[in-house]
Amino acid sequence: MKISVITSTYNRKDFLIECISSVQKTILLPLRNEVQFEHIIYDDGSTDGTEKIFENHNYINLKFIRNTDNHGQAYGRNRAVEAATGEYLFVLDSDDILLQRTLFNFADIARKNPDTLWFVSDFLRVDDQLRYLPGQDYFGWNFKNVEEILNAIFKGEHYIQHNVFFKKELFLKSGGYDEKMHMAEDLDVFVKFLLNKSFPIYTNFLSHLHRTHLSNLSKDMNLEVHKKDAQVLFEKYKNR
Repeated sequence: MKISVITSTYNRKDFLIECISSVQKTILLPLRNEVQFEHIIYDDGSTDGTEKIFENHNYINLKFIRNTDNHGQAYGRNRAVEAATGEYLFVLDSDDILLQRTLFNFADIARKNPDTLWFVSDFLRVDDQLRYLPGQDYFGWNFKNVEEILNAIFKGEHYIQHNVFFKKELFLKSGGYDEKMHMAEDLDVFVKFLLNKSFPIYTNFLSHLHRTHLSNLSKDMNLEVHKKDAQVLFEKYKNR
């Protein structure tokens, strides 16, 4: 099994160094001989010297792709996926931190459930200094079927971020990220998974630390904003 960790970045050099380090410290034992990973980093036109991180670097299993123009997160993630060689993908934002056993935990459950195409985990929110934010944990839910998840998402009662491990074939079949969207493009992808009648397994372990800071695209997210995003998705797919 090969896993591709996907990171699109724009002007987050300092955060990106910590993100890379977290992936590099992945522990795959006792599956080290059965599971490989790579980290694909797509620089979407950064102007803060991000490319200098990779001058004479000694990171393992890392591929850096630089673009001189900025096209947005969805575009960058799609380009990174195009360069990925893994059969499974995990998308990690450049300001977030992967926990050491995340890839092992996902690989282990994927091996035990070969017919399942995607898996959903929990995650923790932290501030810009990686300090835990009490009361802001994300936890998944054991839904009964695809229709129940979609109903909860479109009502704004539930959402899914990048706490997801999924097969590349499912992503490609679903059409990838909508590059016209600049918010909720991740949830849009997972709605498309569900509309393709693919039901995930919920795994109750923590996959990563989601960092909240002033330049974070989701810093202004609240229940009302989330419900508006959910309504946009409902309108987009109501005839499917």
